[in-house]
Amino acid sequence: MIEIFDRHDQTQACRNLLATVIQLAVADACSQPPKRREGDKAVLSHITVDALTALRFMFDESVSGLNEYAAWLDFDPGQFRRKLQDTMYNDSPLTINGFEPNQRRNFRYNYTTWRRFANQITEADLGEHDD
Repeated sequence: MIEIFDRHDQTQACRNLLATVIQLAVADACSQPPKRREGDKAVLSHITVDALTALRFMFDESVSGLNEYAAWLDFDPGQFRRKLQDTMYNDSPLTINGFEPNQRRNFRYNYTTWRRFANQITEADLGEHDD
């Protein structure tokens, strides 16, 4: 016998999945940047593919991403971005909203790097470096 979800259960399961994707994007944006060799100018020597795609998902409004998820989850993506940046740019040595100082520092580095290189990154760059 096949058990069928009722509409409420199915809707809640979908909402949980979308929220988990956003949670994973935030975690990926906090990942430690790769150690790079002196003089290495390749974009992906400065940031991991996971961090790059996470930041693109959350902050690049020219591609599908956070805005569409926010519409389904009924929250303001602009406010989410502002609150996320407020948290990540807090220099406190304490844990802030569940983020350790190293995670916040990694996010700041990754975010700055993503903004610096965003216009230079191609789909080929992302496809060639899958882990």
